[in-house]
Amino acid sequence: MIGAQKVVPDVETALRRIRTYSLPREWQRLQDLVGQGSFIGKILIIEREAFPDRGTVILIRDTIGF
Repeated sequence: MIGAQKVVPDVETALRRIRTYSLPREWQRLQDLVGQGSFIGKILIIEREAFPDRGTVILIRDTIGF
């Protein structure tokens, strides 16, 4: 399940959004919760899937996460 606010026109915009929007908010959330920051550890980009039935993405109109 993915919040529809995360859909962007291209990969460059997506990576910029992760670094300049999502990461700072997640950093602050963890800082407030447990006293430590966050970092980008993994980014999953699915360009083509050989087995289309293997995964399902459900877009949610409500804001989910950052």
